[in-house]
Amino acid sequence: MRLVIGMPWYNGPDTACFARFMDFMTYLGELRQRTIMYNAVGEQMLTYDLPKLSPDSPEELGAEPTKEDLDNLGILELGLLDYTRCSLPGKAREMIIESSLAWNADYCLMWDDDMMFDHSLFLRLWRHQVPVVAALAFTAREPYNPVIMTIKESVDSTSGKPMMSSEFVLDYPKDKLITNADVEGSLAFGTGVFMCDMNVFRQMPQPWFESTGAGEDFFFCTKCHQYGIQRYVDTSTKTRHKKWGEDWISEEYYEAFKELNPHVFENLIDNGLKKEAIA
Repeated sequence: MRLVIGMPWYNGPDTACFARFMDFMTYLGELRQRTIMYNAVGEQMLTYDLPKLSPDSPEELGAEPTKEDLDNLGILELGLLDYTRCSLPGKAREMIIESSLAWNADYCLMWDDDMMFDHSLFLRLWRHQVPVVAALAFTAREPYNPVIMTIKESVDSTSGKPMMSSEFVLDYPKDKLITNADVEGSLAFGTGVFMCDMNVFRQMPQPWFESTGAGEDFFFCTKCHQYGIQRYVDTSTKTRHKKWGEDWISEEYYEAFKELNPHVFENLIDNGLKKEAIA
């Protein structure tokens, strides 16, 4: 399997994330070596007393490939596409996908430079075998909403053209793979950390990620919606988003903030949770 790691970053890894970034790239390299060994030796490899790929945390147990994983991965080939120092992340994402298609990649895993996650994230997302899946993430600014939305279709009253806006899903289903039915609408998400089957981009014409007022992530989700491509969020695969300060925004941080500031969320609900956007 050919996997592209795409990095549409402004200035390279955030200094607070750099060590974890290096750890994760080392993990992927070791996982590739495991697939090469399995391809050469076969099931006998599973009886070897091999060092754990991620030995430090119980949460990382999902980072160890199973026999089924190894059968499905084949030999893992890795491509690293670093489009840092690009002022438009949408353009950087476009170039990542263009290069990935030229390399004939099977999957692309993209993440932003201010996100932290466990090594197990790759296999957890890939095991779903769905066209597009994102990990659970939250905004870095108050009120730290989960970046899970529904797409609202309407018509611009002035131009008469189709318009799409978004509505935040504040009470999302926990610890499961969610899609449209779970949010009672057409699912959209932020692209802080997400994985795509590259056939998605062979089905849809460019642009895939256009930097609009709503953001290139919402644009991508609305385009998938228009072409009938299902989108998913795995709310059991969690991330931490660097706040504009010292903290990291996680699911626990969001829940604590919501409990301490109920009026903020009451106001959001009263206002329809609207995030005006045009795609």
